[in-house]
Amino acid sequence: MAAVQLAACLLVVLGVRPVLTKYSSRLLTAEENLNASACVVQPQYRVIPSDYDASMPPFPWHQPLSVYISLWVASITDINEMEQEFTVDIYFRMWWSDHRIRFPVCERRSFVLLDQAQLDQLWMPDLYFTLAKTSSRHYVLLRNGGLRLSRENTQVFYSERLTVTNFCAFDFRFFPMDRQRCPMPIEPYIYHGAFVNLTFGDPGIYFNNFKFKIPQYTLSGVEPESCNYEYHFHGEPLNQTCVQGIFVLDRQFSYYFVQMYLPSILIVLVSFLSFWIPVENVPGRVALGVTSLLTLATQFTTMQRSLPPVSYMKAMDVWMFLCIVVVFLAMVEFTLAYNFRILVPEGVEPAEKDGDDRRGSSPLSPLPPVVEPGLAPVAVLGVEHNPYGKRQPKIIVVRPTNGRMAWLSNAIVLLVKKLKDKEGSLVDNVSKILFPVVFAIFNVLYWTYYLNRRH
Repeated sequence: MAAVQLAACLLVVLGVRPVLTKYSSRLLTAEENLNASACVVQPQYRVIPSDYDASMPPFPWHQPLSVYISLWVASITDINEMEQEFTVDIYFRMWWSDHRIRFPVCERRSFVLLDQAQLDQLWMPDLYFTLAKTSSRHYVLLRNGGLRLSRENTQVFYSERLTVTNFCAFDFRFFPMDRQRCPMPIEPYIYHGAFVNLTFGDPGIYFNNFKFKIPQYTLSGVEPESCNYEYHFHGEPLNQTCVQGIFVLDRQFSYYFVQMYLPSILIVLVSFLSFWIPVENVPGRVALGVTSLLTLATQFTTMQRSLPPVSYMKAMDVWMFLCIVVVFLAMVEFTLAYNFRILVPEGVEPAEKDGDDRRGSSPLSPLPPVVEPGLAPVAVLGVEHNPYGKRQPKIIVVRPTNGRMAWLSNAIVLLVKKLKDKEGSLVDNVSKILFPVVFAIFNVLYWTYYLNRRH
């Protein structure tokens, strides 16, 4: 055995590294690993010397210590919109140079593994997650952390699996077509920029979106950014070094389209069917309008329960509010159709430009003698009761006029005569065209605005 050690020492002196066929039976101390005569290859090493002080940082003279980090996003396990937080599992990696640690002289590899027991014996930068609510290490079966030592610049590589619940200020203005940008800043707690310079090292932030799925969201990316800032302590400006990863979360819209938008569109269209129901069928039209209105209100209330109360209108609020308003106006339209009848005197044609004594009269002029067949004579724009006690609708008679607004009155007369020739109430005939057109225009404006503003 002594001869083997002597031969190994001669090879080291001559600059030839020995090739051993088996590992050492025990972990050598840091001093033994630096002794060429005791060179033994080991699966992992102890490199912390006996005089090492873990409370003393290895800062260079008059310059900050360069600390590099990278994040491997393993999964996003929870997104809680009510609590304004998200939980992420990451592999946190950090490396820096410590001049008090030496690389084992007998190793030929570019890096070596260090004994896990040295995790708590080594000086580490005091980094923390600024917006973390809770964080934890993993200990199954052992602590999921390790150290490596690089030959180049004796850089110490630290890696550990962490679970971090991070605060995120969700912005629901474009819900459910929203994109959330949730920052996860990391910075030293005590040491400012004069002592530590924190930056992202290669590969920065890595994630594989195919290995995990997030309910209701898609992780579109994690963007590494610098978040350095300046603050004052005792009147002295200090620069705080900081880096952050921006988690970009896009909400999956298909669920909300099927559960909210499509049913509300169908409910609004069903309320439009009341325009084809005869105005005399009061129970049917009232039941259809009230049922549609209550269904939309219930749908809107159910959706609001899944989100925290906010002081601004969301995209879904705008949609549901307009749908409710449209259905409400459809009920108002029935009231108008039931209480008013618009007539045009028989044989009346649009007036010429140079008219007679009718110049300047109102386009909505009452003509008491004109009454629909089957209706008892009543006062125009008033309500009277005929001998049989039946309530009669108010009658509005339109006729053409001359004067400055003759073109408008003529157009109204033509439109009323054309719509009056169709079956049903004149108000219903107008609503059959007006309501669907207005709802279609609202859809075009709504989807164009929010889909373009989403990103």
